[in-house]
Amino acid sequence: MNTALITIGLLLIVGIGTLIALQLKKPNQSSVQDLSKDFARLEKDLETEREKRNQLEGKGKQMYDNYKSLEAEYKATQKERDTLKDRIAKFEARRESAEKEQRQAVEKLENAERAFKEERQRIVREEEENRHHAEEERDRIWAEHENAVVAQLLDLCKQPQLQFTSFTNKNLPEEFDGSLKPDFLIEFLGQYVIFDAKASKAQSLQTYIDDAVKKTAEKVRKNAKIYPHVFLVVPTEAIPELKRVIYPKDELMFYVISREALAPILASLKRIATYELAEQLDPQKRENIINMLAELTAHIDYRNAYDIILTQLGAQTLEKMQKLDPTITSEVEQKLTERKLPQLSASELKRIASNVTEQNLALKQMTSPKASVKKSSVDAAQAMMAQKLL
Repeated sequence: MNTALITIGLLLIVGIGTLIALQLKKPNQSSVQDLSKDFARLEKDLETEREKRNQLEGKGKQMYDNYKSLEAEYKATQKERDTLKDRIAKFEARRESAEKEQRQAVEKLENAERAFKEERQRIVREEEENRHHAEEERDRIWAEHENAVVAQLLDLCKQPQLQFTSFTNKNLPEEFDGSLKPDFLIEFLGQYVIFDAKASKAQSLQTYIDDAVKKTAEKVRKNAKIYPHVFLVVPTEAIPELKRVIYPKDELMFYVISREALAPILASLKRIATYELAEQLDPQKRENIINMLAELTAHIDYRNAYDIILTQLGAQTLEKMQKLDPTITSEVEQKLTERKLPQLSASELKRIASNVTEQNLALKQMTSPKASVKKSSVDAAQAMMAQKLL
């Protein structure tokens, strides 16, 4: 901009010089006046140019200042832009990381949902299989139940302590016309006690039993030879399904029992029959039976008393032992934890319990010279028992 002003000034000076030179060649008055006019005009033009130059210089300074200001703003804008670019880059990085985490979370959620569905399907299949197996097992138990009940009752009725006359639905007594065919009967005080094995595939065992009691009661009332207590035998596993197991029907009583109850019930019926027969015995036989029952009762009572007293003494001994040296007590307890509980032989128990001869033989072996119980101790105990009985 300064160069342009200088160039204009030089051109003005050259023009003025040229005009002066031309006037000098014409020294007449008009020429001088014209020259003065031209000179005045030129000065005026020069002044105008100076003002323009000053204006241009002011504008140039202002433009320079604006330029510097814009340059500073530009640099600040560039810095802000770079800062924003960094922030945007970080934001983009965080966004990509968040999107990646979100995709991973969605993938995990989808995998978890898929695994949950698969696990639920597996559980449903397992429950269906278990239910199917349970139904198969239930059907198997019910299918075998009737034969097992009849076989067990036949075996029980043959035992020496019971000796009941029994019948199955294949050889019923003459008093039965075929309208009622229970699985098993025993003869009891001139009547017949019914044991009927129940097998059901119904969803509700309770409804099945209720219906069976109702139908059986109508048939039992027609036969006076049937004992008024009727036993309906179901599998042991089915007992918890029932809300009630005793059904009074007018003068009849129906009991729902499991196979485990058969032996105690038969034993109770045998005891009742024994009492009934005892009323018909002559006085001496009846007295003998009463004496025998008294001896058995006394034996059981004294045996229970001795066991209780010895147990109390044993507990007192254990309490004294626990007050010994802690180290010794600890070692004893350690040895106890290492010891196994003695296993009683079921066959040996059955052999001795079912045969009085075997019991006497075992007692003789205990009192032999090699036994841990001395003969004198046994004799003293027997003498004490005899004195107590007297």
